[in-house]
Amino acid sequence: MTRIAIEHGLVLTMDGAGRVIEDGRVVVEGRDIVAVESCTADPVPNCDLVIDATGRIVLPGLVNSHTHLCMVFGRTIGPERRLLEWLDLLMPMMAAMDEEALYVAELLGCVENIKNGNTSLVENIFMPPYATSDVEDAAFRALRDSGVRGTVARATEARHFDPRFCETAAEQAERVGRLAGRWHGSEGGRLRLSIGPLLPWVLDEQGFCETRRIARDNGLALHMHVAESPEFNLMIARHFGRDIRQVELLDEVGCLGPDVQAIACSDVSPREIELLAASGTAVLFDPQTRLFWGTGFPPIRDFLNAGITCGVATNGAAANCGQDLFESMKYACATAKTAANDPRALTAARALRMATSEGARAIGRTETGSIEVGKRADLITVEARQPHLAPLFDPEKALVYSARGGDIRDAVIDGRVVMRDRKVLTVDENALLKEAEQVARRCAARAGIALPAAQVHGHA
Repeated sequence: MTRIAIEHGLVLTMDGAGRVIEDGRVVVEGRDIVAVESCTADPVPNCDLVIDATGRIVLPGLVNSHTHLCMVFGRTIGPERRLLEWLDLLMPMMAAMDEEALYVAELLGCVENIKNGNTSLVENIFMPPYATSDVEDAAFRALRDSGVRGTVARATEARHFDPRFCETAAEQAERVGRLAGRWHGSEGGRLRLSIGPLLPWVLDEQGFCETRRIARDNGLALHMHVAESPEFNLMIARHFGRDIRQVELLDEVGCLGPDVQAIACSDVSPREIELLAASGTAVLFDPQTRLFWGTGFPPIRDFLNAGITCGVATNGAAANCGQDLFESMKYACATAKTAANDPRALTAARALRMATSEGARAIGRTETGSIEVGKRADLITVEARQPHLAPLFDPEKALVYSARGGDIRDAVIDGRVVMRDRKVLTVDENALLKEAEQVARRCAARAGIALPAAQVHGHA
């Protein structure tokens, strides 16, 4: 059993007591954290690896609670469009991807997340269903091979969407059952499956009830976009033929609860916030994507005041062009303060919890999210000896307001070192970058999307 010690770092445990240990030591044995303590002169016995974290902050791995790695080939294609216009532009690219292309896209996204310190992620995948295989297998294989702790949140569509992506409830049930049997809880629990509609109008009321039943039958959580913009609620009223808002609809069809994750929630009423809070539904914020699309500032302070468990997310790289959760924390604070006209609306300390311990709770990953004995060993080190982080008067504020994903030096996931001194150890990054460029251009050509000529002809 591998034994690792991370020593001499400033350890922010993010545990319930908020312990901070100067010159701290974290010891990992197998997949688990077995000691969190101050360093002593005596070395840890029988260690296979000792990581010197002098001058670094040691954190729980960050939790990216919602992304679309399946869309990573759409990076910089159309970010200056409205949400639904942007989606229409990207759909042909996704339809042009085969399983090989999807695997490359997913693996590229996993590597980007690891290099930004995101050790856990939820990949909200939507692809045309294949008649002869389950395309989601490619996503699971990429998560497995990269070493990330990942949930594939399979999105479904049944109506009012590109017909290539739609399926019946029976087809959904069969496919979800197969995927759950193969992948849910695999790799010692590192990989999971969840489901949910991609958009609220792609199912009718019966479809929502069927999706809820499929989730319960397979022991899965629900993960779905909720009230992303005022346009969402207008579309719901039009397609459902009555004056109803999305959270009200979810309450009506039994799709709220502690096993439900609602993404975005930019256009919600006070009554809807009450429904979310009463049901125990978690809310996930992707603030920089809201800014890209101009869909408004979610009233984050109101969700916090209501006692809702909240997480923070990047959304997909095709939406905001990156996977840096430090950006998400910073923008969450900025948008919360702007929306409430209150500089205390979201503190750095709470934002950091939303990216670690609270975020883990929001997506049902309570085995991680803090540095405590008995928790899974998902850990990162952040290089603090840098001009943009000095002087380090308040580590939490420095991390949220000043740090960047590029400051991450090391990443341990499930007790395995997956990045050391910014070198990802699970994937040949240079080969992947070269392949991704070629595959993405091939998919774009197949989709009829015109791209500029390649600007870079090699990677060091």
